[in-house]
Amino acid sequence: MHSSILQAYHDSAGAMNITANPQQEHQSQLKEEKSIQLFLSVPGGLEDVVVCKLPTLLVEAAGKISYRIGSGYLTVNFFVNEESFRASNTTVVTRVIADLVQHPPPCIFAAYVSIGTIAIPRKIFDSSKDLLVYVLGGFRRLQQQEQCGKENDTCSDEPAADLGLSWHEGLSVLGSTPSPLAKRLNLSISRSGQDPGNLSGVPSMRFRASFDRGDVQHKGVRSQDIAAGLGGVTGKVFSSWSVDLKDYDIEVMGRWIQEDLEEVDFKLESPEPASGDNSDGSGVQCPLECSSNKTSEQGCMPEEIKMQVGMTLPLALSTCPYRFRPMDGRTSLKIEIAYSLLAMANPKPGNVVLDMCSGVGTIPIVGAAHYPECHFTGLEVVPFNVEKAGENSKAMIERVNQERLKSGRCDSISSSPMTKEDPLARCPCLLVGDARAVCWRSKSIDLIISDLPWGQRESSHLSNCKLYPKLVKEIIRLLKVNGRALLVTGERRLLQRQLDSPFAKPHLKLLQKREITIGFKVMVFELERV
Repeated sequence: MHSSILQAYHDSAGAMNITANPQQEHQSQLKEEKSIQLFLSVPGGLEDVVVCKLPTLLVEAAGKISYRIGSGYLTVNFFVNEESFRASNTTVVTRVIADLVQHPPPCIFAAYVSIGTIAIPRKIFDSSKDLLVYVLGGFRRLQQQEQCGKENDTCSDEPAADLGLSWHEGLSVLGSTPSPLAKRLNLSISRSGQDPGNLSGVPSMRFRASFDRGDVQHKGVRSQDIAAGLGGVTGKVFSSWSVDLKDYDIEVMGRWIQEDLEEVDFKLESPEPASGDNSDGSGVQCPLECSSNKTSEQGCMPEEIKMQVGMTLPLALSTCPYRFRPMDGRTSLKIEIAYSLLAMANPKPGNVVLDMCSGVGTIPIVGAAHYPECHFTGLEVVPFNVEKAGENSKAMIERVNQERLKSGRCDSISSSPMTKEDPLARCPCLLVGDARAVCWRSKSIDLIISDLPWGQRESSHLSNCKLYPKLVKEIIRLLKVNGRALLVTGERRLLQRQLDSPFAKPHLKLLQKREITIGFKVMVFELERV
């Protein structure tokens, strides 16, 4: 299974000429050095939190991890052709990718292996009409399209070479993963007996193309149009593949590289903290400092816009027990976002954590599963939602226990002394109650994490104007001194007015505000009781 990725990334190294001069040989090897690049889709605005929750194996094997706050992506680079441990390092990378596929971290939505970037001239990008023609024409200028129309035979297989996309390297990484897709790819190549670098040996597959515009807005050109252009390029490269938007085998993904955002390099070897604990509890040391590299000087527009293209890794998301939620609500948080918010809050052992507006119980259920030494309580005013939350909690615990018995894999739940003695310790307490008048004594809560009501699906702005002052007063009453609250809301101005009011300002200190993406742009307020 690992042979394809080894072969793809060592063919060029094995073909190097051996010279008598060791210095020339070293320089030749450096020229042939390659890297495997993954980009991980994560909750936007929480990239710096998610990077500290990545698996230790992935962090140790990566040569570089970088991100742009607000982009919704982490970029991970593995360097595989280093002089000293070429083959062994490639094997480690293969194992890391296999572990990522089989046990995807609960903080990522998807993972893609990069096959290159497409550079679009700024002049074309700024014109909606020109960009649409450029994209639907296979990312070629109009003159190139007309020339290819005259020379159909010679241009039919050129998109891969013209665009500089490493299609076979992406397929090689997919072929190294422990998945049914990898078996089909490897079996077909081995039966054909052809050169693995020849794309004609790739079997017939069903595919689709997707595109994520992020925050890059462009009037007149839709994401579907760009995805259609990317799908057209893919169909020309792999003529035997068929399009299937639902039951697809391979997904080709494109996204804008948002160079207007500041890139942050995550330091793998961070200095020892001077005071306090800078670890997230998973063995990964979070960086005290990050180096920031601005891609362009302020006021200067880049000459071209880059689109990164990748192939989706077949992550085992549907079988992951920590992502199992049979009952959804109208406005329930995604499990990945709830986990990232909990990681941002970083509850300590023994903390009493309350979700005042728990809905179907996503935050307390995920919190109890990953922080079993804490006591989680979910409060919800609608009884039917509390019933759903109870079913979700029961279903997730059953799935987790089945997975532990099946694989014998140790995690934070099974290794906790508390849960070994009391299996119900990781079950959250889910109650029917009103967040405006919580039936708990004052100063009894260490941490409050809540996705407050906002938006048309949940309630109107007028009703929130009456609700938010009472919620803030209850938060002040319930929190211990130095206790914290993480509040998520789309009503950012309304909540800010409550925090600036005379009844709240002396008691609540605003630690930070950050904008995150949960489908819409919302604000997270981190508060401390003083």
